[in-house]
Amino acid sequence: MKSILVYDFSLRLFHWAFAAALTAAIVLGLTADEHSALFRWHMIFGIVAGFLLLLRVVLGVIGSRYARFSRMPLGPIQLIAYARSLLDTGAKRHPGHSPGSAWAAIAMFTAVPAILATGLWAGRDPWEEVHGILAYALMAVIGAHLAGIAWHTIKHRENIAVSMISGRKLGQPTDAIASAQPVLALVFTVAAMAWIGGLFSNYRAGAPSIRLPLSTITVDLGESGESEKPRSRGKSKRDHDD
Repeated sequence: MKSILVYDFSLRLFHWAFAAALTAAIVLGLTADEHSALFRWHMIFGIVAGFLLLLRVVLGVIGSRYARFSRMPLGPIQLIAYARSLLDTGAKRHPGHSPGSAWAAIAMFTAVPAILATGLWAGRDPWEEVHGILAYALMAVIGAHLAGIAWHTIKHRENIAVSMISGRKLGQPTDAIASAQPVLALVFTVAAMAWIGGLFSNYRAGAPSIRLPLSTITVDLGESGESEKPRSRGKSKRDHDD
């Protein structure tokens, strides 16, 4: 076994950007009052996660070997064998995604669009309840994924969390990817920064909605956290004088 390159730059950039957006959205969703200005950022970071997921779909088609969906070990037999091997010290190593991490990724990639869709209808029964259930299910998947990373680190004495920074894991030289694909990573980064920067610049404090960049779609951000100045219903001084 030797250290080999398995994750290209684009996949690593997506991983950490997606994790950061989801973390921000979840923390704000759990801690901010739904009528506050901070809660709007919960929704905005959810939109950011959704956009990053669109870029991940592109990587799943044209990315490097272990970024492609076609290379993910998603077969039921593979998952069962992986589950049985969790306590086996001689378990098979996976240069890219393990069946467990592959299924966790697919679960997250499926849950996020569903959470975004129901979030747009939050406040209307039954979508608010569905939105909450899906959000907690997503957190459960994330928790299981983190537990799997910890278990792999303990069992194989290999910190695979670091592999999403370095791009390298222990494996056979024949399992390595040929390149970290820096050009694709540059395109990925520019596209993500331009779109997300445009989204942030379209937001105005106190505004009830935000327009998605490169589109005419406007997303409702809910009620304003600022109280509106009440209108006077009494007669004006001029009316009294009359």
